[in-house]
Amino acid sequence: MPKFCSIVSSSILTLLLATAAAQASPPPIPAFDPQGIMQWENESFVGETRYTLISEGENLLLEARSDSSASGLYYKKTITINSKTNLSWRWKISKTWPSATETTKAGDDFPVRIYIIVSDGPFFWQKRTLVYVWSNNQPIDSRWPNPFTDKAQMWAVDSGNDLAGQWTKHMRNLQNDLKTAFGKTYTEIEAIAIMTDSDNGGTNFLSWYDDIELTEAR
Repeated sequence: MPKFCSIVSSSILTLLLATAAAQASPPPIPAFDPQGIMQWENESFVGETRYTLISEGENLLLEARSDSSASGLYYKKTITINSKTNLSWRWKISKTWPSATETTKAGDDFPVRIYIIVSDGPFFWQKRTLVYVWSNNQPIDSRWPNPFTDKAQMWAVDSGNDLAGQWTKHMRNLQNDLKTAFGKTYTEIEAIAIMTDSDNGGTNFLSWYDDIELTEAR
């Protein structure tokens, strides 16, 4: 093959590979800005947690105020995941509820939560939910069934008040965590949600969310 043709072929191959890689990347999760927030829908259980866009320097983020309330925001979209798909985010809390018994219905309140919804079939009872939480008092990396439904598994990625008032960042391999939680490999998620809730204990929380993203590890 002539040298010129070889260079052209190599360039085309590089372009095709780059295009394929771009197409394989997960779609972006709507940002917490005036345009992106319109794509998040509200779900209320008890009262209304107030979600507000605020500025921190030049950055916009989401503030959540819960006063004996439980409502969340969700983004519903079927997204393909694989062994390299990571979910990353950062969040911050003002306080926890140290005496909460989180494995019971009376203590199922958290300053911040992120939900990952998957499904084992077409019916609503086949949904499964992995819930990352900033625990009030459970050890980091502990897991337990949600006291309201055995279809959801709780996972503490932060705990206690030591880091209250500070941003903490997380990156989780979704396929690995879902398999740990439910014992099977999932290739799609159906929705992502957030919630700050304080309805069961009658307390109040002030918390913040930012930079929820899906990425592919290299």
